[in-house]
Parts: sequence; C-alpha cells; structure tokens
Amino acid sequence: MNSKAFHTYYLGSIASKLAICMGGLMKNKFSYEYVRDHINQIVCWKAENNHFWPHFHSSMEIIYVTAGELKVTLNGQIYLVRQNNFLIIPSYYIHSYATDTFSSAYILIIPLESVPSYKAALSKKTFAALLVEKTSLEEELKYCLDALCRLSGNKNYPAMENVLKGYAYVFLGLLIHHVGLVEITDTKMISLAQEILIYLQKNYLLPLKLKDIAEYFGYSSSRFSHIFNEFFDCKLVEYINGLRCRHALELLREKNTTITDIALASGFDSTRTFYRAFQKCFGSTPNESLIK
Repeated sequence: MNSKAFHTYYLGSIASKLAICMGGLMKNKFSYEYVRDHINQIVCWKAENNHFWPHFHSSMEIIYVTAGELKVTLNGQIYLVRQNNFLIIPSYYIHSYATDTFSSAYILIIPLESVPSYKAALSKKTFAALLVEKTSLEEELKYCLDALCRLSGNKNYPAMENVLKGYAYVFLGLLIHHVGLVEITDTKMISLAQEILIYLQKNYLLPLKLKDIAEYFGYSSSRFSHIFNEFFDCKLVEYINGLRCRHALELLREKNTTITDIALASGFDSTRTFYRAFQKCFGSTPNESLIK
C-alpha cells in the first residue's frame, strides 16, 4: 500500500474519526486515531473495558493487559489477551478490540519514524510471535511502559521527545530479544483487507450493497462476506453503519438541522434505520448523545 492511499483513509475527512470506548460500547468518546500517522508521536495510556473499531496505521502498537481479558482481532485472527500478557501489533496490521466482561490495559503507540534503526529492521522482518504470555523480562517491560505512560504528552521538558525515544528503544529491544524476528511472509490477503477499509471509508455515504462491493473486488457475495467477517469480526452492514453513525454524530454537533436530514446525509435510507443503528453504535439516541 502506498502512503497516499493510506493517508486518504485516515486524513481524508472528519468522518474518518474512529471511536474508542472507555467503559462501554462507543459512549461518544473519540480518540486521535484518525490522525495517528499525522501526529507521529510516541504515546502511551491506560484503557479500561476497551472497544475499538477495525483500523490500521503505520505505527506499531503494543498492548499489555494488567487485569481481565481483552479480545483482539488481528488480521482476522482472534487473540484473548489476559492478565500479564503482551500483544504486538505490527505496522499496517488490521486490528480491533472488544471487552466481554472487564479489561484494563496499557496501549503503547510507537511510530517507526521515531525509532529509525528498528524501522529498517522491521521493513523486511516481523516478530516471531505476536502474543507474549510469559517472559522473564516482564518487570523490565512493565517499567518502560510505566515511564512512557507517565511521561507521554509532557511538553514541559525540552528533551522529553528524546527521553520517550530512549524508553521506546529499550522496550523494543527487550521484546525483540525475547520473541525474535522472522522474514515477512505473503501479505496478499492483508493488503486486500486494507483496500476494503479504504474503499468503505471513501464510499460509505453512498447506497452501498453487498453484491456491488463484492463484484468490485472480484468475489461472490458469500465469499466476500466470509472474508470480511474473518478479518474484521463483524458484519459488513455493521461496519458501514458504524462509519455512517460517526458521520451523523459530527453533523449533530456541528449543524442545526433535522434528524431526517442528518440521517439521509449520512447514508441511511430512513430515520428508522438511522435510529436503530445509532442506538446500537453509541448506546443512546441521537438527541441523547448531544446532552452527554
């Protein structure tokens, strides 16, 4: 995938904002995910009961679960990340989060441009294992995460960027030492999944039909549905409605217009369908979302 296509997905419009949930499905809390590659900073934070729509970016992402269990779908494979487990998400891997009962975790984002020597190494290789369940280096890795989380976003110290890079280098060095690297294998299906996300991001306001989307990518409807469900762990209509609901939320907050107009402008064919999808996505009605 070229950089232009990738940034089209993330920076093309305000509707490309992706929701992050802290404490319940969608609850109207948005992260900076849609500009992650544009910001290009090392960041680390703690998240509880995390849910996150399927997405991808050029930065590396590492999860460390401190309590409970976090379900992560990564390139179509489901990982159950439990307490004291690490999960490595390499660049451009499609991933989403879900919490069935409870989870508490660190989320670390490392743009590879901030660690150039590792960027060179990871351009041709990837981690031998993505889920790390046991490691004698856990204490050292946790120490780095604590420091990165505490110092992330601190602009009062002029050299803070270099301090964060230092911790990131140590953290990645320890991970590579424990897990090891292997040559990258064929990524044809991963590229297809990325192209699907980009296509949907560009066209979700249009009257999309499964048959038409499947034909665009050269598949039958049943085969395309299987591919989509396998990679994103949700139905195509659910994903499209999620994009439309995010767009509708922006219109609700920015424009003084009717619910019917907003529903139609967001790609829904009726207010009834819009209300049902919005309630499922955000856990509230459109009017309730404005007073939260």
